[in-house]
Amino acid sequence: MIALLRSDAYRVLRSRWIWAVAAIVVFLTLAPALMMRWTNMGPVCYDNLTGSALAMSGVQLLAAALTSIVCCDRTDIGFARSILSSLGGRARMVWFAEKSVFSLALAAALTVLAFAVGLLGLLASGVPVANPEPAWQVAAWLGCTWLCAAPYVVLTVLVAHLTRSEGVTIAFAMLGAGGLLEGGLLIGIDFLHALAGGEFLAVTSAVGPWLPAEIASAVGAGAQATLSAENAVQLAPALRALIVCLPLAVAAIAADALLVSRRDAA
Repeated sequence: MIALLRSDAYRVLRSRWIWAVAAIVVFLTLAPALMMRWTNMGPVCYDNLTGSALAMSGVQLLAAALTSIVCCDRTDIGFARSILSSLGGRARMVWFAEKSVFSLALAAALTVLAFAVGLLGLLASGVPVANPEPAWQVAAWLGCTWLCAAPYVVLTVLVAHLTRSEGVTIAFAMLGAGGLLEGGLLIGIDFLHALAGGEFLAVTSAVGPWLPAEIASAVGAGAQATLSAENAVQLAPALRALIVCLPLAVAAIAADALLVSRRDAA
């Protein structure tokens, strides 16, 4: 698997789109910060490092989008079809699992990049931080941010391998990571529940806090909110991420490696 990871890393680093994405992230973060400094328009101070100061809510969306590009790269499709036909069962499993591992590593790098550029944005804006969190809270928050993105990343890999369609994969990445699929499914279930005589939105209020999109939204509020149990379910978003996002990601990787790898096997 190490050789496959190195190959994918080399291919991605040599591509132009990854540097274009990095440049867009830097621009969208630093441009408002510099404008704030030059115009003296903005807050007097930020409350903390990981809440109002840094916008990380779009990490899972961008991570899923990057995953769809990696898995649906036209130059990689032909290579994959040719090499898979010559691999045995175990080697095919490793090949499919490696795509998920590499995509998760790419999501981790994106999380760190967004945080690092956000810190530079704080310095560029000149706005002080009133209560910076301790390093361990920041590290825990970064880990939860990555964990919230993990299910969307590996599910995007799974959809790419199942459909082999660039359009379907990109659409799933955008709708899934944006929470639209989860929200639409819950509304549909609530509608059926109401038709059966139940209370409308009762399912949403009960299940909603356990959805990956809702957990990601809670984590996006900052480290203190991530580690706090003062919410509707009395359980910290960090623990909910471990309970929901981690098993979901592992299950998707297992399905990709054990089931999808058997398709088209000679």
